[in-house]
Amino acid sequence: MANKDALPMICPSSGVHIVLPDYYSPDGMGLIVPKTKDGRVVFMLPWLGRTIAGTTDSSTSITPLPEPNENEIQFILDAIYVLSAWSGIRPLAVDPNAKNTESISRDHVVSEEYPGLVTITGGKWTTYRSMAEDAVNAAIKSGKLSPSNECITSNLRLIGGDGWEPSLFTVLAQQYVRMKKSDGGKVVPGVMDTAAAKHLSHAYGTLAERVATIAQNENLGKRLAHGYPYLEAEVAYCARNEYCESAVDFIARRSRLAFLDTDAASHALPRIIEILATEHNWDKSRQKEEMQKAKEFLETFKSSKNAHFHDGKHQ
Repeated sequence: MANKDALPMICPSSGVHIVLPDYYSPDGMGLIVPKTKDGRVVFMLPWLGRTIAGTTDSSTSITPLPEPNENEIQFILDAIYVLSAWSGIRPLAVDPNAKNTESISRDHVVSEEYPGLVTITGGKWTTYRSMAEDAVNAAIKSGKLSPSNECITSNLRLIGGDGWEPSLFTVLAQQYVRMKKSDGGKVVPGVMDTAAAKHLSHAYGTLAERVATIAQNENLGKRLAHGYPYLEAEVAYCARNEYCESAVDFIARRSRLAFLDTDAASHALPRIIEILATEHNWDKSRQKEEMQKAKEFLETFKSSKNAHFHDGKHQ
């Protein structure tokens, strides 16, 4: 900003991940190859009921919708039953002496090349609090400020974190699972089961009861996709409380269904869009537009050459 001729301070690096069935990783246990033939790391970890494997690390150009290419998927696994694959772009802080992305810093860098202009580059989502703390501390030092206290971010809980404990799901299950008998005497599950209760507890914390209330009171307790705990009520809740403004917002950002199973996300789209249309008063034209955009988005998760993107549950 201060110098139009300044050299780039970050180097975009492509990182591809693929999602596999859960049987590729035991619950609570991962696998890591600490050094591949070119010195990189490959891992397989249990993730949201599936297995995530990755990652690659290749120089790239910045694009709004990065796609995994065949060579990167090939690097991770030669041939496997893939449920989903995606690529992201890391803003690696540039080291002018580095010759490749393996040598570029994974940490963030805070600098002040000009008085009063504090810049932070690099970093990642998982260290956002540390990044913010370092950037603010640098700004305090630069401005010769005298704050009344030290940074308190390490003591602040995320929304829904206050009062949360691992056993919260049992309260949800006891309060909202309804076992009803039909006229024929058959027992029919209510709006939620234990798996759904655990999911809501981990995803929304102490706010999970709000989602469960919507599910029960508004007849939105069905699952969006077979084999996954996401409920219809979550779409309505996210539209009302989490600024969910599009179908892509839900399948990729409010939930992780697109990352877990591309085929399942595609099959869930009509119902997701139907609920969002009710919440946001979309007309038929907007609904059609949402469907098209979401399908185009899901196409970026696929590798047509190396993988079949279904698990046999959605055919």
